[in-house]
Amino acid sequence: MISNEKLAQFKKVTSSGEIYDSADEDFLAYQHKLVQKIFEYNQTPETPHGLKNREKILKEVVGTYGENLYILPPINANCGLYNTHFGKDIFINFNCNFVDDGRISFGDDCMVGPNVTFATAAHPISPKLRLKKMQYNKPITIGKNVWIGASSTILPGVSIGDNAIIGAGSVVTKDVEANTIVVGVPAKKLRDITAEDDKYYDNGKAIPQDIIEKYLD
Repeated sequence: MISNEKLAQFKKVTSSGEIYDSADEDFLAYQHKLVQKIFEYNQTPETPHGLKNREKILKEVVGTYGENLYILPPINANCGLYNTHFGKDIFINFNCNFVDDGRISFGDDCMVGPNVTFATAAHPISPKLRLKKMQYNKPITIGKNVWIGASSTILPGVSIGDNAIIGAGSVVTKDVEANTIVVGVPAKKLRDITAEDDKYYDNGKAIPQDIIEKYLD
């Protein structure tokens, strides 16, 4: 069992952005313990009882639990979501990966497609240091009402602004402005999100008037 002193050191070094030894035996043992809870989460069935158990596990393990958080298993998390912080009304689809050695934070009302990876961990270029499993972490910040398409990868240190859309399969290497759509490898700005997007969808189809009156007026 990791000591309180060692745990405090672990929390400090993983959030500092400074280089550290990721193969430290005490650190690894603690991470294994955190990951075990995610294994339990992934084994819960899609039943009313199973859904209650999932919510209970999430409230135990995540850094911040926002109401109406739904994460469809299976998922993977280096630190068992310990360093991941969720706002309210968030949906995470299946097979997502949280390399949460560093902090990952989500604003309210985000949607994440399947097979998305959030990677906070980085390693030095030096071959000698990589042989020694040296590592440093850079936080990922996701704003409110962000939609991240399937099989995208969000790299260390990236911030994504409110209402942004990340196209499926994108690799996001730098910050994304609010109210924009980015796509590609590496992800680049496709266009702004404008008032016209409240009138049309799917390449020019008109949004029905009853939906506009109910949700947009």
